[in-house]
Formats: sequence, C-alpha cells, structure tokens
Amino acid sequence: MKEAKYYLKCVKCEHITQDFSAWFEQNQVCPKCGSKHSEVWYNSDYKELPLIMKGNPENFWQYFYYLPLNKRENIITRNEGAIDLQKWWFLEDFAKEKYNLDLEILVYRNDLNGGTGTFKDVAAALAASVLKENDINQYCVASTGNTATSYARYLSIAGINCSIFLPDNALKASEAMISAFGQNVYRVKGDYSKAKEVAAEYSKKHKILISSGNIDPLRVEAKKTMVFEWLRQLGKMPDVYIQAISGGTGPIAIDKGVREIKEIFPDIKNPRMIMVQPDACDPMTKAWEEAQAKGFPKGFENNYPIIDNPQTQVPTLATGNPATYPIVSKIIENNGGTFIRMKEEKLAAIGRLIAYERKLLLGPASAVCLGGFFEALEKGLLKSGETLIINIGEGVRRAPEFVEQMIYSSKEVSSADECKPHQIDFYRKQLWNDVLK
Repeated sequence: MKEAKYYLKCVKCEHITQDFSAWFEQNQVCPKCGSKHSEVWYNSDYKELPLIMKGNPENFWQYFYYLPLNKRENIITRNEGAIDLQKWWFLEDFAKEKYNLDLEILVYRNDLNGGTGTFKDVAAALAASVLKENDINQYCVASTGNTATSYARYLSIAGINCSIFLPDNALKASEAMISAFGQNVYRVKGDYSKAKEVAAEYSKKHKILISSGNIDPLRVEAKKTMVFEWLRQLGKMPDVYIQAISGGTGPIAIDKGVREIKEIFPDIKNPRMIMVQPDACDPMTKAWEEAQAKGFPKGFENNYPIIDNPQTQVPTLATGNPATYPIVSKIIENNGGTFIRMKEEKLAAIGRLIAYERKLLLGPASAVCLGGFFEALEKGLLKSGETLIINIGEGVRRAPEFVEQMIYSSKEVSSADECKPHQIDFYRKQLWNDVLK
C-alpha cells in the first residue's frame, strides 16, 4: 500500500489525523482533546527540496511535495507566492546616513501576487485547492478584509460557495470585490470579534466548514513557503523579519517552515521577528510591553488586553482580541524579537514617501509595516551587517480613501500665468521630513 503523502498532528496531544478529508469530518478539531491547533507533516523526501529550490517558479506550487494536496489537477493558482525579493537602496542609504548602519534591506512585495495582490493569496490558493480536492461546496470566512477578498476570488475560481462575514468598519472596496466574485457578503453590526462570533454561529447552524483563523493548517502550510523562497533566493535566512501583524499567521508559518526542514538545513533558525501594530489597535504590543517590564514572568503569554471595536484607519489590522498572542508571543520571545507600534498619523506620509522613492502605491497596512522599520531604527533594534526582509502585505487597490491622501503637489489655478515647470527633486526633502518629524 502506498504511503500517504501527509498527515495532521495535534499540537496539544499529538493525535494523528490521517488527512484533510478526516480533518474536515472532525469539524477541524482534534477528536481526542478538542484542540483546533494541528500541524501538517509530510512523508515526502526532503532531500529533493534543495534541487527544487534551484528552479525558477511561477508560483508557490513549485513546492507541491511539501503541500497537503494529493493531485496536481486540483491546483487553483493565479501565480502567487513566488515573488522576487527587491533591494530597496534608498532605505539602506538612509540607515547608513542617519544611523551609520550597513544593512541589506530586501522587500517581499505581496502586492505582486496575481490573485488580489495581498499577503493572503497563497493561503486562499491552497485552501481553494484542498477544498476542491475534498469536494467541499460551501465554506465561510470571518475577515477584516484581505483574507475575505482573497478567499472570495480563489474559491469562486474553484466553484466553491463562500459566505464572508465582515466587521462594520471593513473597507467598502473589499465588500465590492467580494460581491463582484459572486460570493455572499454579510456586514456584521459590530467589530471583528462580533463578525467571528456570527460566522461561527452560521457555520454551526448550517453545518458549513469555517476558516479556523490564524492557526488554520491551510493558511500555515501556504505561508510557510516563504521560508523556502528566502532560501531559494538568498541561500540563507534573513537576520531580521519585519511585518505588520493583525492575527499572526506569518510568524507562526515561518516557525513551522523552519522546524519542518531542520533535518536537511541543520543550521537554519528563525529570524529575529519585529511585529508592528498601529497605535490605534495595538493589543499585542501593549501585552508585550507589560510582560517585558515584568521580566517575562511564567505564563506571560496568556495575559493580553482586548480592545473592543478598535477605531483604526487600517481596518485590515483591526484585531482587537488577539487570540493567537499566546502562540505568537512565545515564537517572538524565542527568536529574540519584539512587538512595536507606529503612529497612524504617519501613514499618509509614509505612503507618499514610498510612492515618490519607488513609484509604488502601497495600502495602509503596508505603510504600517514600513513605519515599523523606521521605529526599529530609532529604537536601536537593528545591527550593522544584518540582512532584513520587510514583508509588505498589500497594494492600494482596495483603499481608495488612502490613495486620496497621496495628494500633495496639487495647486488650484485660474490661468497658465499661475503655473510654472517644476523639478521632481524639489519634493524629496519635504517628504522625508514629513516621515521623520
């Protein structure tokens, strides 16, 4: 009998679930202890991985042998997850000139993903493929916006009906995209916690599978391929990893990817992770600062505040009840990382600066991440000689109000006499000052 490609193991009690078909039948919980947190492990030969890494992939499905799908014919893809790291010289120059730090700064641009241009596309692609393979016809998701739009599109491509539950502060543009793909949208009167609550009730009432959030093994398995991609492109892991954090699948997935390939890359380890939150919704950062002040006492990871209905300019990061903090905070502690916040009042200034320097329009969550980079420099969290990867999670296509804030060079005139030619370089000093002041 042929050996199965993969299985799921409960993180809490190590019970084995044979595959996703069984996992779905179990309603995505361990039948022995009731935990929702299981990880996927493989019987594949990892000695092949270095050879596979030598390829030039169009998408993350290059790593098919280390993803929980049995038949390639079920793959749903729009060329996501194989993104060239970009060297951002202007940030390196800034770090050198202002802080005398020699840094290698690489940016992982999820706006280049072919699905919806966000960090969520790889997870949605894997979820759509696995659900298709297991003949799942109905699914539901609670989301602040980015996960919702990605799942709506990819599941639509797979012919799967998806009901999406959004909090009332979700971007109208996200709602429009979901609806355009033909999926049900429910805008819940309340915050993200309320949206999750209503989605769970809906799932139970109609016996429909629901995305199990940031520890969902489908999300984790897709995003762990970041580790493979970094090794493929750099030949090593970065020293530092920076991302904006809402729930925390990113650090959970990186940690899983590192543990998975430790046998063939014995020297591999997690980068030092710097997780960034906007100051209007920063429960993880608040919890971390309190634990740090107390010397990280035993059980610190279980203490965190809950922000009811956070009023933030970045709805995609509006997770006021960070239920994954106990998992994420231990990962961050073990790799020597930290949580920091950036001021939302800087979002537009950062967006304008990046647009000017890179001719690139970012979404507000990506501006949060880059704001974290500037904060990390100011706080002395980076060391000369280090390689950084900054993971920017989204483009600007679903944030028209943020686009409007990019306006700074317009002038109202009545005649040509009031107009004169300009030099682009004139604006550079102003834009940098707006970020740094």
